[in-house]
Formats: sequence, C-alpha cells, structure tokens
Amino acid sequence: MPSEHEEAFFEEGEDPAQAEESSNKEKINQCNLYEILLEKYAELINEKERRTIGEIKALVNKDNLTIQSILSDIKPQEYAFPKDYLSTAEKALSFVQNKISYVESEINLNYWLSPKEIFSSKVGDDEDISVFLCSLLYTLGDKNASVIIAELDNLRTHAFVAIEFEEKFYILDASQKHNLADFSGTKEEALQKYNFKGAKIKRFLYKFNNSNYEQFM
Repeated sequence: MPSEHEEAFFEEGEDPAQAEESSNKEKINQCNLYEILLEKYAELINEKERRTIGEIKALVNKDNLTIQSILSDIKPQEYAFPKDYLSTAEKALSFVQNKISYVESEINLNYWLSPKEIFSSKVGDDEDISVFLCSLLYTLGDKNASVIIAELDNLRTHAFVAIEFEEKFYILDASQKHNLADFSGTKEEALQKYNFKGAKIKRFLYKFNNSNYEQFM
C-alpha cells in the first residue's frame, strides 16, 4: 500500500505516467513545428547548401581536426599503411556505427553536415555518415575509398562506402550494424551479399572521394 506521503503526492501532484505523456506530446509538437519551418524554408536552405563537384569531393577530408582526433584514439601508435589498414578500418567502421546514430530524414532538404557537427550531435543521415567514415579511411591512407550513392530495389536511395584492398571488394555501411567481412569478396559477391533493411542494390547513381567524382546516370 502507498504511504501517506505517496498518497498526498498523487492527490496534489501529477501522475508520473501523465507527466511523461505530456512531455512526449510536447516533444512531438516541437518536432512538428520544426518540420513545418524547415519545409517552409526548404528552397532557401537547398540553395545555400548547393555544392559544386569540387566542393563535394572536398567533403572527404583528411585534414579535418575532428577526423584526426578520432583516429588518434583508434589507430595503433606505430600505424603503417597498408599493414595495419584493414584492422584499423574495421575499428573505424565500428566506431561510427556505435557513436553516430543514423537518422532517416523525411524532409526534402539537401544539406551536408561537417565532421564536427556530426560528432558533436552524434547523428547524421546516410550520406553524412558515409562521408564521415570515408574521411577516416582516407586519412588512414586509402586514397581510393569512395562514397557511393545507390538506388535500391525498393526505389529508395542509400549511401555507403566501398573499398578495394588486397584484391577484395568491401562495402562498409555505418548506418547499420555489420562486420567488415559481411559484405566482402569479389565485387559481384559483395554487391550480392549487401542489403539495407532487406533492400538490395539495383544500380549505382554516383560515387566520389577526394580526387574523383563519377556519375552513372
């Protein structure tokens, strides 16, 4: 039975369940308001966030201080490429998977978050997360690691990172949980193994890294 103090609390105060429901409703209302405001000014935001091909390539950046700071904690003290690359790439993948939460935006906005913004907020969409991971791999010495934006067989687009190392092709998708070896093998094998929420790759749309940009339309 509740004590006299607990009885007085429920008589005079708000039920904890009702307080939580009220708080959740307020958060939902705030999100709805933010969505309305973002959609209202989407055209202005998209114009401001427009990037040239050169600017898109430069998003994969090995000189970024946030990227360098993260790698200083991940890579071995005597790190050497290519000897330590694959094991450290797996640590980088795991780091991004565990530290950065994937958020699927339903708002029609084109935007690019900086590594500092991603790491401080601990969230990003699939393109932001892929650029972040690709920058880590590029800084580790892999100049050919690339961000790929693909169309899936459910007609949605999704971004991930692809690397080729020691005659094997790897797909690294930090927006979902998987091990480095899960989507690997020959290129055909890796593509066949890969899926995102059950959807398979239909075709590549474009890919880029710090030095190259290729469109497949």
